[in-house]
Amino acid sequence: MKNALVIFEDEKYVNFYPLTHLRPTYFLRPGIRYLYEKYVDAFKDNKPFLFCRPELADLVSSQTTIPVNNFENENFEEIIFVNGRVKYNPEFITAIGQAGKNVILYSGEDIAAFKKVGKLNGDETEILKEGDLGRFLDKMTMNAQTMEIELPMYEYLWDVVNALEHEIEDDFEYFKSRPDATGFLKSGEELKLEGKSIHGVELINPEKIRIAPSAELLPGVILDATKGPIFIGDSVRIEPLSYIIGPTYIGKKSIVVGGKIDSCSIGPACRAGGEIEESIIQGYSNKYHAGFLGHSYLGEWINLGAMTTNSDLKNNYANVSVIVNGEKIDTGCLKVGSFIGDFTKTSIGALLNTGINIGIGCNIISDSLVTDGEIRSFTWYSPRHKMTYNFVKAIGTFSKTMSRRGVEMTESLKKRLEEISQTTGVEKNA
Repeated sequence: MKNALVIFEDEKYVNFYPLTHLRPTYFLRPGIRYLYEKYVDAFKDNKPFLFCRPELADLVSSQTTIPVNNFENENFEEIIFVNGRVKYNPEFITAIGQAGKNVILYSGEDIAAFKKVGKLNGDETEILKEGDLGRFLDKMTMNAQTMEIELPMYEYLWDVVNALEHEIEDDFEYFKSRPDATGFLKSGEELKLEGKSIHGVELINPEKIRIAPSAELLPGVILDATKGPIFIGDSVRIEPLSYIIGPTYIGKKSIVVGGKIDSCSIGPACRAGGEIEESIIQGYSNKYHAGFLGHSYLGEWINLGAMTTNSDLKNNYANVSVIVNGEKIDTGCLKVGSFIGDFTKTSIGALLNTGINIGIGCNIISDSLVTDGEIRSFTWYSPRHKMTYNFVKAIGTFSKTMSRRGVEMTESLKKRLEEISQTTGVEKNA
């Protein structure tokens, strides 16, 4: 029996700005795997498809081999549709997988998932080819059971950050159980990388540590998995005086240049140093120097200047509020740091206030505390002056940033960045 899996995003993608300007919600990563990967792995016998906003389709297609907004019917007997914001849990996977009839699952007002049992007719196939999930769902409601289910879903970026520890633990166990698992250590086992013993590296609770054989760990490194697992990816380099505390994931080709990293998901191809705590860095970004980053989510191609530091706790210990897409939201959390969009850079000594939200393509130049709760994309910012970042100049800098890592900017990315630049910035919102 041939089955399919469709992972989709809903209209709440705006709650995850600035990260979702350039990616669908299911491309966020709370642990080691991206959200969509967890469902693709769970339904490994189903052919996967991804549905997203039309303006992202070309960009997403360039980043995955899975068809994007391009459904092809292969006489599937069943199709499972999953909202990419649903927090992964085995009970949900089992329930939706075993459902023997058409069913639509609501979690509050949100559609969490639905399932089509039986082959598609010609009209249904055409609707899915057009990427119109709304019309498809309308037709299904005439012949489907509707169920209310209390299913945890990600609502905002701080929810993703708060799930970090649990998700790394879950992903660690998933990779450890795979038949092709490599680099997982046993108590008393000598650490060897590419056949060479490494001396001067301290491993605490090695049963919860995975180190890729291609990684390089230099003397003076401590990996402490007392509180949770540590997963070191392919071709990672960890330099002396680095103290890494689990649960932490360091993605492939990243470099840790010293300092303390506690409960983080970082990579691929990042350079990390100083003090980083309970934060996610999506990839290709630098937090290279001294300074503190805590309870934050950073996108890609970001550079934090030396001594850039963010606050993640208010002096009065009140809940932190964050401005998202112009709306002030009480997070209900005591600790919330910064949310920073792709291609943004900070100057040396920049100080970021608690719960700050900075868009993509910004330059933050500051010799004092940045107190603006939300800084729109393509803003050239200082506390005394703000202006819109000229797109031509910006795209030139972005291309140079990528080329330094051997990556060429695609036309689909350039097009999407230009679309964003035309709808944001200081002048458009003055």
